[in-house]
Parts: sequence; structure tokens; C-alpha cells
Amino acid sequence: MIEKTKRTGFIEKWANAEKTSAFLGITLFAVIAFCVGLLLTLFKVSTKPQAIYYIPSAQEAGVAYPNHIDKTVVCGFASNWLLNRNNFTPQTVKDTYQRAMRYMAPELLSRTKASLEDEISRVERDNISSLFSLSKDPELEDSSTDFKVTLTGEKIIFMGKEKLDDRILRYTITLQRIPPIETNPYGMVIAGVKQEEVEIK
Repeated sequence: MIEKTKRTGFIEKWANAEKTSAFLGITLFAVIAFCVGLLLTLFKVSTKPQAIYYIPSAQEAGVAYPNHIDKTVVCGFASNWLLNRNNFTPQTVKDTYQRAMRYMAPELLSRTKASLEDEISRVERDNISSLFSLSKDPELEDSSTDFKVTLTGEKIIFMGKEKLDDRILRYTITLQRIPPIETNPYGMVIAGVKQEEVEIK
């Protein structure tokens, strides 16, 4: 009788141990599945393009959505870049050109960096100042690969207080699309600049 009771107790303990082991196995599997799901979710969130806030001008703000660039943003970007590039004094020319180069495509920068540095030296040496203002609204030409913005304005060059030159110029600026980043939320860089004089009739 005693031997039968001992066997029955052993069998019950064995059954309980199997139940506990099965429960722990299911729990472990659930934890692993949860962790895998969490990692996948975090990966999707971290790699999903996010909307980036930008300030195209001092008067308005907006949101740049992934893979979409509004026409006003394109024209505002090109206009602001050209106005910054063409308005300087001997005291501000270095900062002005550094800001301009920040938004230039690497290919354009490699072709023009030496001439820009020479121009900075000439501006400082000869006390040159430049004033530029737009005289017409920007004209935009859009394609699947880039943008072309035509900007027309008056550029006046001074040496000290003496006016050296006063011309109406037309600029055709080619903008290349890039993924938006924090330092350049516009999603564009300057890939080319063409300048030509406009004859006044």
C-alpha cells in the first residue's frame, strides 16, 4: 500500500513538472515572438522617410513630405541661394560664399571652388561690394530628374563707394534632387548656374 502511494506521488510530480515545463516553453516562445515583432517595428519606423519642417522664407513655414517638393519651395530655395550669393561686402564675402557652397552639388563645387576662393581674395583686396535684387518672379521648369529655375534681376558692383557696373542679368539655376536631411531639409542642391546679360531696349 505504501509503495503504491509513493508511485502515485511520483507520477503526479512528474506530470506537474511536464505542465510547468510546457508553460515555460510557451511563455519563452511568446517572449521571443514579441521581441522579434518589436525589432521589426522599430526597424520600419527608423527607416521610414519622415516629414521635415522647413522655412522657405521669413514670412512662412511648411512641411516637406518625402518624395514631394512643392514648386514654391523650389523657387524659394533658388531665389534665396542666388540672393545670398550675389549680395556681399568685403567683410561678409567669406561667410556669404560658405553658405552658398553648403548647398552646391559636389560636382559643381569641385569645378568652381578654386575660382570662388580667387573671387573672395579679389573682393577683399579691391574692396568690392555687390548688390543684387530680383526684378521678375521666378520661372520654373520641372522634369523627372531635376528642376530649372530662371531668375532675372539687377546686379550693381561697387569698388568702395564708386559704382563700377550696373547690369540686368538672367540666371538659369539647375537644381538636383537629393534625400532631405537635417542640414538641408529642402531635398535639393545647386547642380549648375548659367548667367547671361539681358539687353535693355
